[in-house]
Amino acid sequence: MKKTKRFLRDTAVLTAAALLMRAAGVSFNVYLTNQLGAAGIGLFQLVMTVFSMAVTFASSGIRLASTRMTVDALSKDHADAGKVLHRCLGSILAVACCVMAALYAAAGWISLNWLYDARAAQPLRLLAFSLPFISMSAALSGYFTAIRRAGAYAGVQLAEQLIRVVSTVFFLHRLSGRGLEASCMAIVLGSCLSDFGSFLISYCFSRWTVRSQRNQRKKMPHLIQRLLHIAVPDAIGSWIRSVLLTVEHLLIPIGFQKSGISSENALATYGTIHAMTLPVLLFPSCILNSLSSLLVPEIAEYHALRQTRQIDAIISRVLYAALLFSLLAAGIFYAYAGELSLAVYHNEDSRPFLQLLSVLVPVMYLDMTVDGMLKGLDQQLSSMRYNMIDSALCVVLVYFLIPRYSVKGYIITLFVSEILNFYLSLRRLIQVSAFQLHWKWILTPILCMGGSVLGVRMIAKAVPSAPPSSVVWLICSILATATVYLFVLFCAGCITRKDIRWCASLFRPEQKGMASLLKKNTGASI
Repeated sequence: MKKTKRFLRDTAVLTAAALLMRAAGVSFNVYLTNQLGAAGIGLFQLVMTVFSMAVTFASSGIRLASTRMTVDALSKDHADAGKVLHRCLGSILAVACCVMAALYAAAGWISLNWLYDARAAQPLRLLAFSLPFISMSAALSGYFTAIRRAGAYAGVQLAEQLIRVVSTVFFLHRLSGRGLEASCMAIVLGSCLSDFGSFLISYCFSRWTVRSQRNQRKKMPHLIQRLLHIAVPDAIGSWIRSVLLTVEHLLIPIGFQKSGISSENALATYGTIHAMTLPVLLFPSCILNSLSSLLVPEIAEYHALRQTRQIDAIISRVLYAALLFSLLAAGIFYAYAGELSLAVYHNEDSRPFLQLLSVLVPVMYLDMTVDGMLKGLDQQLSSMRYNMIDSALCVVLVYFLIPRYSVKGYIITLFVSEILNFYLSLRRLIQVSAFQLHWKWILTPILCMGGSVLGVRMIAKAVPSAPPSSVVWLICSILATATVYLFVLFCAGCITRKDIRWCASLFRPEQKGMASLLKKNTGASI
């Protein structure tokens, strides 16, 4: 029971922190959009696309390796987790320094030949110095996840976001009126300070936790080989996908221009989709992201101990819960797209994209959950292969479709890539586990979601007490939709009394262990 409560507590802590960070991030994004304009935020997104590729090269694979190896050290090998962490930090620091030097040296060439804007050179050079701290922070976050220190990890994330917001606002105020390049530099300076602060806090806390676990002195066998076995496939897949993703994102504004849109409008359209629409769509996914990150050490531990029945029980229940949640989010985004756009950005520029892409929300959310399960099952090679296929297809579709169909071509690209990636990942999960997919558990929740959203929407619009543009009206409508949706799911049998008793049993001291609870009350599965 202690393990169950710890898992639920960690999930709740990470979710709360992620919700706060997403809320702060979306609000901060609104502020940046107002400061830079749609074209300015589009240029900044292009700079961050290149930098994201550099981060991928500098840190990919280390978080998963740190998590998996720490779990093995503590549960199977009974080895010193501190030595594992130090080896992970040293290895990724060497890689990050090489990538930092390469990005700094190539910043001018990249800005002229990739981004076609010389103003991007200085921000890229400054961002290069953040790479070692970001990479080592990734290793530390994997360590905290493995030792179930979700509170510490959440605190570090919140501190990082606070430093980023405060420092960016300060630098923007000091550099205001000096042009778009100066504004980008202000944002980059804030990002660099937050990355350094996050690493410093994480490292200091890790020193304390390592000292408290010195009771295990045994050396972990084949440490380097196991590190490479986990990190290299994940890293190579991430590298290839990042390169292809960068090419894709650089081709998008170029494709918009070829379709007849001006340079400024191309950047504005790109910024509307990536800096305004996607952050809103992905906001609720932080709940599943938190759950997914915690599932990696949980499933990895069961996998190391060959406890397949517990793994299958976790997969069935978590995927079903993720499906129900993602359908609710999709319905709300579709029904309240205009109101959400007005409430967040005070305009309706993102409304059509919110409605179109809301259909993809269940696919995107479930793919996040499945990806965490596959990594816990030592299936990083499969994830690498699927990500490479997905990214290569995206580049081809962007190159051919956007110049001809403009925005419609890019929407088609998003749909094809997301659905293909999810299909391949889910098929692999079914192959490596005893999990079975029951289509009847998909259709009924969809009907429940549609009826709930449509009914509450019609009633809410008929209430004259608050205008539809009111934030209070929007919040009440969303809460009412969620309440009705849960009630309809219960009436339709998608949520049963057994599920309710299972949730209640999690808080009773007489129950023992998460695995036994999952095994005893498997309930409805997809």
